[in-house]
Amino acid sequence: MLKKDSKEAPKEASADSHDTDQASGNASVLSEPDSLRELHPMFEDHTTSFTNDTNLNLNPSILGGNSVFTEASTALPKSIFSSKYSSSTKQSSYFSQASRTKKPVRTDYGQPLQILEVPEDSKEDISGSSSDIIADKLHKLWQDIFYILNQYTASVHTLSTTVINMINCLKDYVAFVDTLNPYADAWSFSSYNNDDVRKILRMYLHMYDNLLKDDAYLRLKLLLCKVFNDFNASLKSHTRNLSHLLPDTMAKPTNFAIGINDGLELPNQEAISRIIAKVANSPLSVKEQNGSFIAPIARGIDKDMNVLCLYFGYPTLTDHHSRIVSSVQDLFEDVHVLLAKNQIDLASATTESRPNPVQLPSFPPGGAQKFKLPFRNPVDPLRPPMSLSLSVETSARVSGTMGGFIFPIIDTKKQPHLTSYANSKFAISCGHVCLDKRDDSDEYPYVHSPLSVLISLYKQALTAQHQKCGDSNQNMLQLQVAYGSILEQLDEFFPPREVDLYDSKTKQGRLEMRNFPKHRFGQIIWGERTLIQAKNTKTGLFLTDKRLSDLAIIKVNKILQCDQNYLGDDIAFNEYDPSLMFDNLYVRKVINLNRHTKEVPLERIAEVDSLASDENADSLSGLPVFKYGSTTKFTRGNLNGIKLVYWMDGAIHSSEFVVNSQENTTSFAAGGDSGSWILTKLEDLEGSSESKGLGVVGMLHSYDGEYRQFGLFTPMTEILSRLEEVTNIKWGVVGVNQKDMVINLSDSESESEFDEDTDEEDSEYESGVEEQANPPDID
Repeated sequence: MLKKDSKEAPKEASADSHDTDQASGNASVLSEPDSLRELHPMFEDHTTSFTNDTNLNLNPSILGGNSVFTEASTALPKSIFSSKYSSSTKQSSYFSQASRTKKPVRTDYGQPLQILEVPEDSKEDISGSSSDIIADKLHKLWQDIFYILNQYTASVHTLSTTVINMINCLKDYVAFVDTLNPYADAWSFSSYNNDDVRKILRMYLHMYDNLLKDDAYLRLKLLLCKVFNDFNASLKSHTRNLSHLLPDTMAKPTNFAIGINDGLELPNQEAISRIIAKVANSPLSVKEQNGSFIAPIARGIDKDMNVLCLYFGYPTLTDHHSRIVSSVQDLFEDVHVLLAKNQIDLASATTESRPNPVQLPSFPPGGAQKFKLPFRNPVDPLRPPMSLSLSVETSARVSGTMGGFIFPIIDTKKQPHLTSYANSKFAISCGHVCLDKRDDSDEYPYVHSPLSVLISLYKQALTAQHQKCGDSNQNMLQLQVAYGSILEQLDEFFPPREVDLYDSKTKQGRLEMRNFPKHRFGQIIWGERTLIQAKNTKTGLFLTDKRLSDLAIIKVNKILQCDQNYLGDDIAFNEYDPSLMFDNLYVRKVINLNRHTKEVPLERIAEVDSLASDENADSLSGLPVFKYGSTTKFTRGNLNGIKLVYWMDGAIHSSEFVVNSQENTTSFAAGGDSGSWILTKLEDLEGSSESKGLGVVGMLHSYDGEYRQFGLFTPMTEILSRLEEVTNIKWGVVGVNQKDMVINLSDSESESEFDEDTDEEDSEYESGVEEQANPPDID
């Protein structure tokens, strides 16, 4: 197995590097042993302590591979400084004495006049196919840019000079490609079929994300971005002139889900997966800031032009974190590393954190009243849809979202003692939304939907506006009457009632008048937020890793009809997605991610540089999904192919997560969205026998609080498995046929998770027909 020569190893500058005017021997660069020492908490091959395993091949990308797909390009030498047309093995062809001239160029970015080395026109033999020629040019382009960055790392050039040299290299490549005839010989290169493209993209991302952070480099950053867009367009013969046709379009680096490109894998994806598994299954309690995380994602400029990225998020950035990131950058030549101020937050909300919690009504001329509530209110209050806002009756601030409805699968012949629960209806949300931390709190608290928190906020704002209009002229008095009318309607829709609240400041209870819906939504009967031992939902065997269980089960008021998991008709969902009409508004399947059956046992998580195998491909990576939360409403995203690890409450957590879709211009999740279900259209699932309806993937519990691009969730199959473990009863999702409960796309055909033979008929919640019930309201 090849090892990287430490003298020739790429040493890219960290985000904290600064310009110098001249070459200096005082460059502050960590030695490799010192920098790798920062990785001790992450990479180790022991079960009791963290140590750096020196036997690991830390640079697998130097090995040969299947990245360059042309016959001529696969024959290229793999020395990191060699090329087909350069005999030197110690110097890039871009700076060879036989092929360079010196030309004065003014930078115009606040830097003195520099003498930049610009290559002469290439006199190389360009015989052969266009694909072969371009593959060779890409290999040399990577060498040149690699050499330029090394010059900056060694303090030979300033950062501005380095960027301009990189821009000139890219321009020369684009100019050369423009001389080729795309009609005689087509070509197509991307980060998924060429390792040089991946390395070039990775160096561009390093420059864009880490080195050019300062506002002083904004113009250079935009210029580099424009030139790289031209470079990307030249990689395919049919798009090489696209940048000239659409000069105003400029794709900037953005985040993608791993697997976004039709589930295709990138090299080193399995290695990154094992690193994350190693961290998640650490037997030690790694001390880190609460909310810190490592998110394995893809980063680039489009679906087939991205590379693997390790996204490090910390609430407070320190030099220690920068040193760790700088060390990780040297592990792989085609894996980007990003350090950002960010953290994982619970997706519940307080009234202070909700964006625009109160929207006052507007009145058209003539005094006509336009009264529309600023929160979701079902057309038929007795038939609640999914994704309603929800809060505990006594909660002063905390709220979330009710995901959907579930039911216990009870055989009344075999379990007669549970007959009273056979027709019960239950809703589900997150435990941290509904559970009170006080020891003296109600054991079974009531919950309301729509949530009383927003109703109270809305009434307070209306009352304040009503009082403002009292001491004004006649026209303002008309407005006062209008506001008074709305207040009366609000009290009619949501009758005020006295409730006993707990004051956290005085540590005492107090009575308060609040507006609530006419009928209580339900009552919490069980909930938890804790780390549990993970279990294989297929084999029933316990796994080595622990997972977060954040659940609250709500016994729904018997007067409410919950015979379907229905998105509802009070929201025009077809405005978000034209296909969300008719049958596509109903949940029909449960999607089994089944990732745990593919994870490598811990005793085998040692060779982090092992190549990914086809048998470990996940057909759900990159799957388009959406959710509707009470705060951010309808948002889209894609399932990520590798899980995320984060630190919270003194423990390491691992979670499935969604990356915000590029078509979605808003945040994927925010405070108040906790409990909302992650859904997908069955027509987007390959291998599904159903073409209409929705599949439920999981339930949202957290998000990244700074940029709100990631949504963390618990798979629905794990939730149902946990409920069965706690209650010794199987559970189902309302509206989903029990006999075809779970779509397991890891197999060629769908597989039922509930395959036991039973004599009972299909549940009434499966067929969607529920007997009318009129018992009294919950007291």
